[in-house]
Parts: sequence; C-alpha cells; structure tokens
Amino acid sequence: MTPDKAEIRSLAAAPCAARDIAAEDAPPILANRAACAPAPSRLAESKTRVAAIEMSATGSRGSHAERRRSTRARAFAAAIECLHEAGYAGASMVAVTRRAGLSRGALAKQFLTKADLYAALVEQLLDEMREDTLAYVRTFPPGLPRAMARIDYLWTLYKEPRAFAFLEVMLGSRADPELSERLEKVGESRNLVEKQLLSLEFDDMGIVDRRAAGLAGIQMLATVRGLALERLLNKNDDLLDAAFARQRRQLEDSYRALMSD
Repeated sequence: MTPDKAEIRSLAAAPCAARDIAAEDAPPILANRAACAPAPSRLAESKTRVAAIEMSATGSRGSHAERRRSTRARAFAAAIECLHEAGYAGASMVAVTRRAGLSRGALAKQFLTKADLYAALVEQLLDEMREDTLAYVRTFPPGLPRAMARIDYLWTLYKEPRAFAFLEVMLGSRADPELSERLEKVGESRNLVEKQLLSLEFDDMGIVDRRAAGLAGIQMLATVRGLALERLLNKNDDLLDAAFARQRRQLEDSYRALMSD
C-alpha cells in the first residue's frame, strides 16, 4: 500500500532519493552511504545499549523475543566493530561470533549466512539513522530551514561508526553477489518513501523544477561522501568542515533561486 502524505511526513528523509527526483529512470538506491573515523564514545554508547538489552532479556531468562533481540543487538554491535577493524572481508561470521561472545548456533539461528547478517545490519542502520534524523529535523520549521537541517545532520551522521560500517558493507557487496542482491532489495523497500518524502520537502519550499533541485541535492551528497572518504586520510577536521560549509552554501543558494522562480 502506498503511504499517504501524513505517513510520509512522519518519516525522516533519506537523502539519496534526490537521484530519483533528478532522473526518474535511475535504479533504486540506498540511503546514506558513509565513511568516517569512528569516535570511541559512539562505540561505548552502542555497548551500553546492548548491555541494557541483555539485562532485560536475561534477568529472568526473558521471553523468546527478548532473547532474540539481545542476540541480534550483540551481533550487530560486534559486526560494526569488526567492520571498523578488518573491513567486510575480515568481518566473518566467526569473527562476529567471537567478538559478540555468542555460540555459532545462536548466531546461525538468526542469520544463516554472512549476507543475511550484513543485509540485516544495513536495514537496522538505515532505520536508526532515519529515526535520528526525524528527531532532529522536527525541531525546524518546514521548508528551507528543515531541508538544510537535514543536510547538516547528514554530515554529522557521516562521522559516526555506524556510517563507517555502512560504507564497508556497501563496498564489500561488490565482491559478494548474495549480499549485493539482498542490499538491492533493502533499497527497493525504502526508495518509494524516500522519493515521496523528498518531493514533499520540495513542495514545502515551493520548488517546481524538481530535476534542478534533485541535481543540486546529488551534488551535495557527492561532496559529503567524498569528504567522508577524505576523512580517513586527512585528519584536519576544520578543513573538511569548511569544505562542507562551502558546498552547503551553494546548495542553499540553488534552493533559494529555485524557490523564487
């Protein structure tokens, strides 16, 4: 069933939908491919959340659903750490099992293959980033302020460990046909909502030329992705933030020009 406008507005924008706005015949895409130099504090926060889930699940043995949730949370946290340390090639099921402190059987009950694990991880990361973006942009008025707030938050997301893990999985899918197929389905399941949400954002700004606005968005996203990759080599955060701010100003100017047409 196609979501109505109220449902669409309740979701956070996944910016890669700009590509479909600019070119209707483009293939389905995934949102928020990111690279970053992960902050240790973020990894610590992830471990704290996992610990809370484990306490809930194991306090009195827990329900089956709670134990399943605990196992998945531990597996995802371990997978993110393995991706950060060894990349997708080194983040094997065995490595994740050892890092998470799980038995092979426990992990296999949730994920039969490596592709199953990392496709599920991508889904989880997309959902988390969407919810976090929604919570942030809701504090801004609709229209240009909210559109630019989403871009600002995107840049913040690209500095986090989960975004780095996302990029590693995306890169790894090039040599893993099973994972590539699974990720394509993940992208397809979200692309419609993302595209409609971005259209509503353009509506709020009064932009008629959707193609021009979509191309401006693609240019912004390409800049963010490139700067995120550059962060792996260049540790000068001030320089990278200045480069982002420069492209951000260009995007805002483009939106303002299209709003006045």
